[in-house]
Amino acid sequence: MLEHGYPDRVLRPHGLPEPTSQQVVVSESGRQYRDVAHADVDLHVELDGRLHDEAEARDDDADRDLDDLARGLVTPRLRYRQVFTTPCRTASRLAVLFRARGWTGTPHSCGRPGCEDWGSKS
Repeated sequence: MLEHGYPDRVLRPHGLPEPTSQQVVVSESGRQYRDVAHADVDLHVELDGRLHDEAEARDDDADRDLDDLARGLVTPRLRYRQVFTTPCRTASRLAVLFRARGWTGTPHSCGRPGCEDWGSKS
């Protein structure tokens, strides 16, 4: 569900860049798959459902995030609320990250009530 909601509710309505692919990362612990890669700006987005609620899963996620940071990648983790309840706020924050990492596009309001025209602020 999050994999569909992310592009449909967060990216496209706000003019943010489409992901480049799902990416395979090879690390000390073996092959890992990143949910969404924006490889052109060295950013991966992880979409975390309820399987990530357990302590061991959170610890594994923290290890992956640390490995990504060591490689120069930024990895925001989004949950249900960020994608479905606050997609405009999430898009605004992602636009700041994309811009800081070299994206030159122009984000915009999706037109939903409460989605301000924050594109010029990013």
